[in-house]
Amino acid sequence: MAGSRWVSLDRVRVAGACALLGASLGAALVPLPAAAQGQSAQPGTDGALTPPPVVDPKKVETTPVAPAGRTFAPQEITLSPVPVLTLAGSATWEEAFEKLVASVKQTDAELQRLGLARSGDTFIVYTSSDDLSFEYEIQVPFSGTTTRKPGEGMKLGGSHAGKVLKFTHAGSFADMDNTYEQIANYLDEKNVEQNDMYIEQYRTDIVTGSPDALTIDILVPVP
Repeated sequence: MAGSRWVSLDRVRVAGACALLGASLGAALVPLPAAAQGQSAQPGTDGALTPPPVVDPKKVETTPVAPAGRTFAPQEITLSPVPVLTLAGSATWEEAFEKLVASVKQTDAELQRLGLARSGDTFIVYTSSDDLSFEYEIQVPFSGTTTRKPGEGMKLGGSHAGKVLKFTHAGSFADMDNTYEQIANYLDEKNVEQNDMYIEQYRTDIVTGSPDALTIDILVPVP
């Protein structure tokens, strides 16, 4: 990025210098005769030379182009709790997608064992993170009742409830860092107070969908 900025700045400086040079020489330039400009003069009826007809340049149709960029504004919504089966885990960022998919598959299998039906989009709650790894909870909504106990490391409970800011990421899993950076910039600019918890609601099934084409709502709990 720094290199691109310097290239742009150099172009501005060169363009400015050329403009000043042209302005200072403009007064000394004398229009050349038509023949010297590559246009042939035509003899008139009385034998005198007359200048060639002036041809208007063709009109160029232009289409207005919208300014680059987009409005990065969240939607404020209030979540109601829904019953979920939760599985906690941890992973490094390098193995993030594969580990999350494996955890969702494990949770889906446990729902079947318990005789419960999956009934909504998967939530992934990021509870803590650092530069190398993160801790998370897979929360899969379900419907139905059971008398069986969930397997080890799993529990039945409710999803997050309360006010959140909803941002949407559409694209690859690998590009989510850019979306989170925009979210952080937005929260700083608006002085929004929030904790370190982020919730991802997968509109695209994380198990069957492509990691290069996902639609994910990123929910930021706020007071």
